[in-house]
Parts: sequence; structure tokens; C-alpha cells
Amino acid sequence: MKVATSALRFALVGVAATAIHVAIATGLIAGWRLHPAAANGIAFVFANLASYVANTRWSFGAPLGLTNWGRFVTVSVGAWLLTVAIAWAVEAAGGHYLAGIALVVLLVPALSFMAHRGFTYRTRGA
Repeated sequence: MKVATSALRFALVGVAATAIHVAIATGLIAGWRLHPAAANGIAFVFANLASYVANTRWSFGAPLGLTNWGRFVTVSVGAWLLTVAIAWAVEAAGGHYLAGIALVVLLVPALSFMAHRGFTYRTRGA
């Protein structure tokens, strides 16, 4: 699969996973009165599972499996840590929180795609 096609699909899956996360978190918070941190934790798990399945099969054309899933989770946790680090660094430098969000939105999805392409699914070339 061409890189551009894979990247576009990855982006679309990211939008869908974000929508899943928001729907679950808001439903648990508003409907079940769950604490926001717990609701977001649960929503993350479901959104990440949906993202794994969709990206594995559609974005990268790979088989589902424990090895890919473990690598996918590793990249996801790395992306989360990078997100926190960027937000912290911008704040520590005296920057506005929106600058941190902008950097996260610009950097983390692209770096995640490259990490999944090169590590999770070991895709080379094309």
C-alpha cells in the first residue's frame, strides 16, 4: 500500500477513534456520573482497541495479532508520553497552553504514523 494512502487512512481512523473516545467519555460522565479521569481512561481503552483493529486491517493491511497489538500499545503509550512532555515543556517555557496543543496536533499524529509504519507493522519502502 502506498504511504499516502496509508497515511490518509491512518488520519481518518484517528478522527473516528477520537469521536469514539468523546462519545464514550461524555456518556459515562453525563449519563453514569463517572469521574472524568475514570471515564476518559475507559474511553481511551475502547478508542484504542477500535484504532488498533481499523489501522491494522485498513490503514496498514496487516493481520490482527498479539505481536502487532503489543507494538501498537507501545506506540500509543509513547504518543501519550510525548503529548504530556510537549504540554509540560511549553508550560515550563512560559508558553500558552494552545501552543502546546498545536504542537501536539502537528507532531504526535505524524510521529505515531511513522512509528507504527516502522515498528508496529514493520513496513518498509513504498
